[in-house]
Amino acid sequence: MQTIAVIGGTGDLGRGLVARWVLGEEKVIIGSRSPEKAKKVAEELSRLTGREIGWGRNSEAARLAEIVVLSVPFAALSEIAEEIRPEVRGKIVLSVIVPLKFEGGDIEYIRPESGSAAEEVAKLLPEARVVSAFHTVGAKMLQDIGSPVPCDVVICGDDLEAKKRVIGLINHIPGMRAIDGGPLKNSRLVEVTVALLVELSRMYGVPGVSLKFEGL
Repeated sequence: MQTIAVIGGTGDLGRGLVARWVLGEEKVIIGSRSPEKAKKVAEELSRLTGREIGWGRNSEAARLAEIVVLSVPFAALSEIAEEIRPEVRGKIVLSVIVPLKFEGGDIEYIRPESGSAAEEVAKLLPEARVVSAFHTVGAKMLQDIGSPVPCDVVICGDDLEAKKRVIGLINHIPGMRAIDGGPLKNSRLVEVTVALLVELSRMYGVPGVSLKFEGL
């Protein structure tokens, strides 16, 4: 068992990850800028899963964890990174962030100056071991805890041991398969595909579109 802090665990994707990991017997803490909101969601998910879930402020959750997951809006990343920076030195930080813009019914990927959200995380948290994954997984699929999640998850990162740890978390979720996508800079190739998946989901009226690779 390892301790995972999900910063932004009150959002849709964060909730799904929390539920799946506690069902996999991991210890999970929900981090939020609002402890009251974190507590409320932790209690809801505890009732749903029958497992105990911790909660607290972002910095507190990060301090107590071995692996810190960033599941927050890109616009909030800089502020949250500053808040947790002292608590993540030498720790694995998993970015699931995708900077998307919705306007007039259109969706657009907004490429950060660093190249990708994951690379921006690495820039803001230089002493953390940053990897990226879970961009292409639908939140509703994760939250449907009675069903497997039949999809592939591309993981990118420069720290091989950090990738190995997160690959274990991916493969532990029923139906999922981790695909090593190479160095962290390849996150930009994965993040940009999310706009397409969201658009396909809208066009075909399905709750979530994911990826499955053949030949790998």
